Amino acid sequence: MSQMGVGMSECLSLGPWGEDELPAVLADLAGAQQPRKFALCEVERAGDKVTDAHIYLWGLDFGRESGGSGPGAVFVSPDGWTGNSDSAEGALECFSLIRDLQLVWL
Repeated sequence: MSQMGVGMSECLSLGPWGEDELPAVLADLAGAQQPRKFALCEVERAGDKVTDAHIYLWGLDFGRESGGSGPGAVFVSPDGWTGNSDSAEGALECFSLIRDLQLVWL
């Protein structure tokens, strides 16, 4: 099951809950469904030496299964453009056609 498919029944505690328990239950739910953070970093080279590196984009990967629905990976560049892909790896594959990029999981 993908991360987005995790529901209340997969959380550590089962309901019903009192108001005093609700913050912990919701934190558990959000923790179980949180996306993975990543960055695509652009590397500049001169021959076999790395001369510079910077962030090409920041992203969140929601773990969409192949052929599944959901956001997959969403990302934003430091310049403000946004996009989405099936996964962080898919974004890397696409943008690596035009840039020298490395995927970094955070």
